[in-house]
Amino acid sequence: MQFRARGKQHPILFYLICDFESFLVPVDSEEQDEECSMRQIDEHQVSGFCCYRVTELEQYQKPPFVYSGQDPMSAFYEHVMAESRAISDILTYQQPIRVLTPQQEADYRNASTCANCGEPFTPQNSKVRHHCHVSGTFLFAACNNCNLQLKPKRCKRTTRPGDKRRHSTTCEQVAEKYEENYFLPVIFHNLKCYDAHFVIKHFERKYVERRQSDNISFDDVSVIPLNSEKYLQFQIGNLRFMDSFQFLSTSLEQLVALLLKGGKSNFVHTVVVVRSKAINHLHLAMVLMSTVGLSSLFSFILKTHMVL
Repeated sequence: MQFRARGKQHPILFYLICDFESFLVPVDSEEQDEECSMRQIDEHQVSGFCCYRVTELEQYQKPPFVYSGQDPMSAFYEHVMAESRAISDILTYQQPIRVLTPQQEADYRNASTCANCGEPFTPQNSKVRHHCHVSGTFLFAACNNCNLQLKPKRCKRTTRPGDKRRHSTTCEQVAEKYEENYFLPVIFHNLKCYDAHFVIKHFERKYVERRQSDNISFDDVSVIPLNSEKYLQFQIGNLRFMDSFQFLSTSLEQLVALLLKGGKSNFVHTVVVVRSKAINHLHLAMVLMSTVGLSSLFSFILKTHMVL
């Protein structure tokens, strides 16, 4: 057994961090089945969401987007789909490599093994300059095979057992149109046990519909279920919804407390969004509530959940 997916050890250029806020709404007891032994008292309804684009490229960074108006789930789908299209447009343009500095040129010239896989260069797998295709910055000397594998990943249509080879007809070209979009992770904390219910419940086919002339196609939807109600992750088109709680299985409060031990300099996004060097969440919340009201407090809570 050998690990080969070394490209996944490198950070991705773009991903989205999202969170929902909800409130309890009483359920009408008259609409419930009288023969049922259990009674539903309240149900959760989404009151708003926040979405934050995370990237190290400063020219493409944006402030967190907060929404708390009518029909928040439709607004959520429209926003993440728009973000996906914008990020795909950014990744589609292939920026040529910049001129190397003397130090970078020396590092490349002295490299005898690939910085990604560790294998020595050969005539069949030669040394190349691996660079960021968005900024044009030289990254490291890599073998040709790794250089090709480290490019941003486009979506691929799922091939099911028994599927025949597709021919290049107009309809099928439309069906494969979504492959032009790049894979984009959408991360929630505790997606599996909470937020996924809202995303799945309010999903509509129109969100994955693609039209070209009179032809209509729909992007793939795939699910990795834990059971009938909980999903480890699921993918809608090129958007892969993932749960950070599966990798960091503790509360946000505990994660922040652990990270704070390393210094407030670790909270790069928090300082930018909150525009304060104080990380005391409760203190800032009390100040906001007393000065600008609950509406701004709602926005503040969503934003700080994103950047913490």
